[in-house]
Order: sequence, then structure tokens, then C-alpha cells
Amino acid sequence: MGVFRFDMSRRTKSANAGLTGLGNTRRIILGDTLLDEFTYDEIETVLAHELGHHANHDIPLGIAIGTGLTLGGLYLTSLVLDWGVKTFGFYSVSDLAALPLFAICLGIYGLLTSPLSNSFSRWREKLADEYALQLTGKGQAYASALKRLSDQNLAEVDPPAWVEFILHSHPALGKRIQRAENFPNQ
Repeated sequence: MGVFRFDMSRRTKSANAGLTGLGNTRRIILGDTLLDEFTYDEIETVLAHELGHHANHDIPLGIAIGTGLTLGGLYLTSLVLDWGVKTFGFYSVSDLAALPLFAICLGIYGLLTSPLSNSFSRWREKLADEYALQLTGKGQAYASALKRLSDQNLAEVDPPAWVEFILHSHPALGKRIQRAENFPNQ
């Protein structure tokens, strides 16, 4: 595993970091906009957050959860398609006329499971935040980094709770900032 710089500044002014890859290809990537414009302590806390994802095995766990959800969706869709063959008189599940039923079924499944997968992701992000705070002990620097990221990336700091529940893969930035500012007084 290594830490690498990636060029974001040619395309955007936003800043970002991430953990990518599996096995020997695992890397933490930090955007040049982050490295060039944030303080050393802010960069350290963001890097520690990404290390938290690595330490918590979030990529393989996310792949396993995603695979399970996908298999579940395909299984349910196969049941609906079997029903559709009988009900609508399709020749088989591979009949082109069954394609809209396939798309509708997977679409509804995705709408229903999206809040579940987003909840899982928010939980993992919270764990990575906690890891970063414990590892660095720099709550104020992390709060500052999150504020700067929200400003640079034009992110909504305090979305309505229902929007966060349904659409957001990360906890609301306001909650994350408050948790970092209150560290270690939690």
C-alpha cells in the first residue's frame, strides 16, 4: 500500500482523498488541491481517515455487501420475470418485451435498498472518522479540514434528516464537524 498524489486541479477546484484498490493495488490517493491548499495537520487527519477505511477493511466489506444486495436484487427480479412470463405471455424471461419489467423491478429494488446501503456507508464513514480522531488526536484540525472540504466542494453541511437517510453515503458534514470539534470530550 502506498500514498499517491493525483491531479485534480486541471479539472476542478474541489479537494478529495480516497482509498482504492484491492490487495497489492491498494492505495490512498490525495488530490493535489488538498495537498497544495490545506495545512499539514488537516492533511494528516484526512490521511488518517483514509487509513481508517483500510484498517476497518471497508473495501472488501463493501464489495461483500454490494454483492449480496446485487444477488438479492437479481434473484427477486428473476421471480418477477417468471411471474411476468405467465401473466403477460412473454415467450421466456429473455423475451425483449420483458425488458421493461426487468428494468422496473431492478429500479424499485434499488430505490428500496439505497437507504440501506447508504446507512451502511455512513456507518463505515463514522468509523473512519473515529479512527482518524483517535489516531491523530487532532479534532480541531479535522473539523477545519471538513469545513474547508465542504466549502471547496460546495457540499451541503446540514441536509434535512430524510435527505441524509435516503441519499447520502456520508454522515452530514455538520454532524461530522461537531463530533470532531467535541473530540476528545465525547
